[in-house]
Amino acid sequence: MPSRTRPGPAADDTRERIIDAAQAIFARDGFVGAKMQEIADRVGIQRPSLFYHFRNKEALFVAAHEQVFAKIEPVFRESLAPNGDPFVQLDRVSRAVLAVVAEEPDFARMVARTSVDRHPAAVKIVRTYLQPLIDLSVDFVCEGQRRGVFADIDPFFFTLNSWGAALMYFIARDLLAPVAKPTHPRDLARFTTTLLQMGHRALAPNDRRAVVSQRAS
Repeated sequence: MPSRTRPGPAADDTRERIIDAAQAIFARDGFVGAKMQEIADRVGIQRPSLFYHFRNKEALFVAAHEQVFAKIEPVFRESLAPNGDPFVQLDRVSRAVLAVVAEEPDFARMVARTSVDRHPAAVKIVRTYLQPLIDLSVDFVCEGQRRGVFADIDPFFFTLNSWGAALMYFIARDLLAPVAKPTHPRDLARFTTTLLQMGHRALAPNDRRAVVSQRAS
């Protein structure tokens, strides 16, 4: 069977538009509720053209998450590399991840919808991408504790609380008064500062809390 020719710029652009449309639909309707026909209609292509780029809905769901995690994972691995000031590293990775999620407005709602729907295939896909980052964060906190830099706090639940706060901000900020979109620069800056302050105070030993709180502001 002859191999398919490599897609050109036009095909790449169509693929990106499909992914963007899919993220919005998956965020709204979940994996099961999302309709491939609606995604094709939103992009302005025929349904068979959609399956030229993605063999099925599961492959498209994977791509919708891969687009975001492909940006987040390198940030994690670079920012949490061994050596350096762990509090500076924590700031760097937190700011970078929040910036990526702000650029991908449907990401948080996709994850939230999967957590509610609990479709096994969707859960497996999200876990495949998210679990390594959680594990890396836990290892980072454990190493800081081993070095005596971080306070004695549960590394897993500290990580879970941090991710949970970020996801909740992007999911629910616009539901609360005063109403503002989570991507509003001033609101995002305030949230970022607050999240860092909370993280620093939780991780810093008592004799360093005043110093690290000033750093996070």
